[in-house]
Order: sequence, then structure tokens, then C-alpha cells
Amino acid sequence: MSIDLRGEMMDVKQLIPDTYEKSVYDIDYMKLYENGIKWAVFDVDCTILPFDDVKVSEGLIDLFERIKSVGIKVGLCSSGNDKRVRPVGKKLNVKYISNARKPFFGNFVSVRDSLFDNKAKPGNMVMIGDSFYLDMIFAQRLGLYKIMVDAIKGGDKMKTWANDLVQTSVYSLLPRDKFTYGKYYRGIRG
Repeated sequence: MSIDLRGEMMDVKQLIPDTYEKSVYDIDYMKLYENGIKWAVFDVDCTILPFDDVKVSEGLIDLFERIKSVGIKVGLCSSGNDKRVRPVGKKLNVKYISNARKPFFGNFVSVRDSLFDNKAKPGNMVMIGDSFYLDMIFAQRLGLYKIMVDAIKGGDKMKTWANDLVQTSVYSLLPRDKFTYGKYYRGIRG
């Protein structure tokens, strides 16, 4: 089955993440690095923080420092506004893209040039996010390795509900033998 992305057809199977983990804390970043991943792009809302939350925990700061110490350069790419994303990027000491309008806008070159040096290639970058519709489509369009995590609940209840509704509609199109919520797995790089 295919979905229409503003005139660009994509097979729903392409949205299936390469790796699926419970949270960003469960990802084996050393294994990713050993398998060629040198750059990681993180979504913000519901991936590293609840919707509209800017309270960055010491645990998240430690995680990002650990990822950097492995040798992976880190950036944030969010459809959230600059007022929301800037303090998160500053607290985590990483570059960020706000107002990204995922999944339809942006391309690999703009993401690479905004977040990383020009050595990054799609084959050595990963997108880490909680959403099929926003993050996995975006990663697929850019040719990035895709890691999906369960959404962090909390924050704005209406936005969380809307996100869940979109997720459920995309999830209903996926073959259950390929992806099931709560059945975590690691792909070749994960």
C-alpha cells in the first residue's frame, strides 16, 4: 500500500523504522558508531521531551554528552518554533533546526549544512524520532537510517492527542508482521 505525500508516492513499508527502541536511552550508540553512523538528528517533541516542555533533565544532558563522547555529532530537527527549540538546543549544547515543517520540507543538504559539516552523507546519518508521519517519512525522504522510539507522554494534552491520532492512522496501514508497537528490535546498525 502506498501513501501520497503531496504528489510523491511512498510505500508504507518504507516508514518501518530500521531500529525500534523504547526510548532514546535504550539505543546502543556505540554500536551505531561502529557501524558507520557519525551524525544523529533527534526530533524534540515526544522524542527527547514531552510536547512543549523545555525542561531538559540532567539525565538527557548526560545522554547527549555520552553520545558525543562515542564520536557521534548530534543535532536537533523540530517542527516546533524557535522559542521552544532554541533553549533545548542551548541546554544540550547542540545545533538545531526549528520550524522544520517535517516531513515535507527540508532536504539532506539543508539538514547537513545547518547541523553538521559537509562530510555527512545519508548513509552515515540517523534520524531518531517518535513519529511515523513526521520523523520516519522525513528520514526516508532524506535517505537516513531510521530509529523510532515510543512517544514521551505529557505536555500539551491536545497536541499529544492529535499526534496519537495521526500515529494510529499510519500504524493501521503497516503490516503487523513487520512492525508492532512494543515489540522492540535492532536493525543491522542498532
